[in-house]
Amino acid sequence: MKLQSVFKLLFVSVLILGWIVNPNSSQARVQTNDLHLPIAYSKERAEKITHVMIHFISNAANNPQDPYNVNDVYRIFLDYGVSTHYMIGRNGEIYKMVNEDRVAFHAGKGSLPRFPAYSNNMNDYSIGIELLAIGTRDEMLPVIPAKSYDSISLSDIGFTEAQYRSLNRLLDDILDRHPFIKKDRNYIVGHEEYAPNRKTDPGKLFTWASVDFSQKHTVTKGETLWAIAKKYGVTIHDIATFNNMHSSSYLQVGQTLRIPAMYTVMSRDTLWEIAQKYGISVDTLVKWNGLENTYLQVGNRLRVPSGTIPYTVKSGDTLWRIAQNYNVSIDTIIKVNNLNPRAYLRIGQKLSIPR
Repeated sequence: MKLQSVFKLLFVSVLILGWIVNPNSSQARVQTNDLHLPIAYSKERAEKITHVMIHFISNAANNPQDPYNVNDVYRIFLDYGVSTHYMIGRNGEIYKMVNEDRVAFHAGKGSLPRFPAYSNNMNDYSIGIELLAIGTRDEMLPVIPAKSYDSISLSDIGFTEAQYRSLNRLLDDILDRHPFIKKDRNYIVGHEEYAPNRKTDPGKLFTWASVDFSQKHTVTKGETLWAIAKKYGVTIHDIATFNNMHSSSYLQVGQTLRIPAMYTVMSRDTLWEIAQKYGISVDTLVKWNGLENTYLQVGNRLRVPSGTIPYTVKSGDTLWRIAQNYNVSIDTIIKVNNLNPRAYLRIGQKLSIPR
């Protein structure tokens, strides 16, 4: 065998061996654009990653007519000495700015009530994701003059559907590689929850109900819907409905099922707090879980949103009728779609309905 062929064989063997030894690569497998910050804007990571923190950023303060120029936003990171692991653009493009095996400087000082050990050092345990977006007038006035905010195009305020789709793909990818991050709202948090006295992002316009907290399950030999439902604490009907299949459908080995999102009640939780976290109303939470009262026990499992489905308004539609058809409250549809409660629905209008 030629020497060159031997080297090629050894190289391929090393790659395969490396994958077997460490199948959970620490880097993203979704398509990203390289926008790395200088190495000085991060540090080596020593702790396990347990959280993801969501932020928003823009250059609206300096250029309200063109707030999302990527080069201008990149300069903000450089000027302020901060960083993030990923940034998601208005069309859903994902930029990688810091490798996950390094600590990015995105959280600053703050604390999470259920994680006292993380006070003022959330950076060490988290991955930061910035979305190019602008919040409400009240949220932005501390950093943007009123006149500048009022000159911003309405299409530039809030978040886009493409951003939510990319965020969900990115979260799936991150959680596949970091098993200590649980797929619920105690582990995927907003910056405002960690630093409520100084930060407002991702803010009131960010729709938590559009974040897909469902799980993936790959069918193995001999599994049934009953066994899978029991494993995840859901019903057969929940899984069948969520995957657009019949409850008696035959399962194939290797088939991927989506499991509806569930939330495990923790000490001091209330229905109102859980509903707020997931961007829905208490009424919807009660309906989905068939609750007869508001008393919660630690360890209870509650059905919560697993993302949204699109709905196009038809002739004769009302918020009440749509809410009834999808077993959600009118208030939830208003919250998720940032609707004016007094406004009329328009034929052809696009709505997002939590599922």
